[in-house]
Amino acid sequence: MMIRKLTTLIVLVFLVAISAAAQPLPDGISKNKKAKELFEKAMGQYDLMEYGNAIDLLKAAIEKDPEFVSAHDLLGQVYMDKGDLVAAEKIYLKLVKINPDYWLSYYSLADVTFEQMKYDSAENWYKKFLTYDKIPLKEKAESEKQIKSCQFAIKALKNPVPFIPVNLGTGINSMLSEYFPTLTADEQTMFFTCMDNRSQEDFLISIYENGKWTDAINMGPPINTPENEGASTTSADGQYLFFTMCQNPKNLGSCDLWLTYVKGDRWQIPIHMPDNVNSKYKETQPSLSADGKTLYFASNRPGGQGDMDIWKTTFEKNMWTNPVNLGPNINTPFDDECPFIHQDGVSLYFASDGWPGMGGRDLFMSNQNDTGGWKVPMNLGYPVNTVGNEEGLIINRSGTMGYFSSDKKTNPNHQGRVDIYSFTLPENAKPGVANYVKGKVYDAETKLPIKTLVELTDLNTSTLAGFCKSNEKSGNFLIVIPGNKNYGMNVAAEGYLFYSENFSIKDNPSSDPYLIDVPLKKIKTGQTVPLYNILFDVNKYVIKQESTAELERLYNLLTTNSKIRVEIGGHTDNSGAETINQPLSQNRAKAVYDWLITKGIAANRLTYKGYGSSVPIMPNTSDEGKRKNRRTEIKVL
Repeated sequence: MMIRKLTTLIVLVFLVAISAAAQPLPDGISKNKKAKELFEKAMGQYDLMEYGNAIDLLKAAIEKDPEFVSAHDLLGQVYMDKGDLVAAEKIYLKLVKINPDYWLSYYSLADVTFEQMKYDSAENWYKKFLTYDKIPLKEKAESEKQIKSCQFAIKALKNPVPFIPVNLGTGINSMLSEYFPTLTADEQTMFFTCMDNRSQEDFLISIYENGKWTDAINMGPPINTPENEGASTTSADGQYLFFTMCQNPKNLGSCDLWLTYVKGDRWQIPIHMPDNVNSKYKETQPSLSADGKTLYFASNRPGGQGDMDIWKTTFEKNMWTNPVNLGPNINTPFDDECPFIHQDGVSLYFASDGWPGMGGRDLFMSNQNDTGGWKVPMNLGYPVNTVGNEEGLIINRSGTMGYFSSDKKTNPNHQGRVDIYSFTLPENAKPGVANYVKGKVYDAETKLPIKTLVELTDLNTSTLAGFCKSNEKSGNFLIVIPGNKNYGMNVAAEGYLFYSENFSIKDNPSSDPYLIDVPLKKIKTGQTVPLYNILFDVNKYVIKQESTAELERLYNLLTTNSKIRVEIGGHTDNSGAETINQPLSQNRAKAVYDWLITKGIAANRLTYKGYGSSVPIMPNTSDEGKRKNRRTEIKVL
């Protein structure tokens, strides 16, 4: 919403300037000399924000000239600035009676009643304002937008959504301002911005332990500097941090995007994002997709729909692409910002004052369709949204909780100026399914951690769906699994056999995370490794298309290590008769053997054998045990 702000210059010039560009306004200047003197003094006090003095002077001016239009107008504005909306409304209602043709009063009345959530009255006043010819285009567009918001808000008030904000407590919130939180996918680490009493913005970090957030600590150098850092987004594993830095000498504009990452247990010196991503305009409020390949952000760069728009850049061929505007299904001629892309990869949350809402910036949700476009956004409803500004929303990986910042002292257990809260997400605002795999990569013999790439592959398309690197000091990794598809995970390191696992999220959409340690075995005689992403239909031995990525990795292992010979073993669970299982496993092993021969691997480097159900690696007493036993396995000969 746009509240009309008057300054000394505007009051003196506004009537003349606006009448030159639009329908002439009735004369608002008094002919009473004393009233004019009091009015001019009042404008000076208003500019100094001495509202009490300005009110006294304006009342004195009105007493000298009860029909002094500009004095009434400014008095109403002073009351609005003070937050006394009831008094402001009374002044403008009086002004309408004094001079019904002073059409600016209708715009002011619409604003002040909207601020009080008197949406029926506000709608009528905006419509009255629009009846005048040649009103300024900016105010005309604003009024048309606000009428739609009034109509939405009237319905929203009658249909409130469940909303109970919970303060995150003294571990995170203080007497200062805390805002713009970001979470790792396991919901154990929170980064957020804190502003001190000198308006200095820094990053703090808190860990979730024993059911509560620990006392936040300043992240310190090299991330925090004497300049302002804020509005961050973290990679799913918490190893990368993209953020906004303003007033830095290396910036192209007022605020640019930067990134840093963890090496071992130390954050590295921040890196300025490329010049095609940043611009001489403002880039801020980044949000990184769970696969690490798409960065959403807000910018007022040219080529958008309005002032602040939401854009995205993707990481392709080792570089960030030129940003693309998300288009008119997300962006409006007004402000659209604070994007958050959920780990499901298709649910976008953002703040906007351009779509119909309760007032100010409301929170919205949109889903990406099958063609990559965006559906018309849905307002999260009242009382999640209010007549004030709501922004900076993030959603946890499981899609059950939202986190946001608020300065409302009426919220429970409010600590300081701005606090971070959580709330249970309304059912219709929940994102899709997303899960994660968390574990440690280490040498199977020495138990020492290994830094290497962990890849997630969409088995249906054999395309890379996500990746991360295990930490060089701990070997820890975390990678998000978006919902509704089947994925394979592969971990490889030089000199080791690769590790293979698959996750049937489409068939088993559980929100429980997978906790997997990855012991990599060195390439040497006798070592075996199961390949769980070489797939067959039940009782069939034709390799399924979803196996392509895994077979390519096996082929690469053999070409990179050209001196090794391997046995390809086929294994089944104990379902069915062994007279069926043994030849089935033999034929499956031969199918892999034939595929490798076709690719050019020499036959004297390969053998194959079917073991049936004779070599289980887990008891056949559960579905998971049987799944593990149904495998293709390679053994180094």
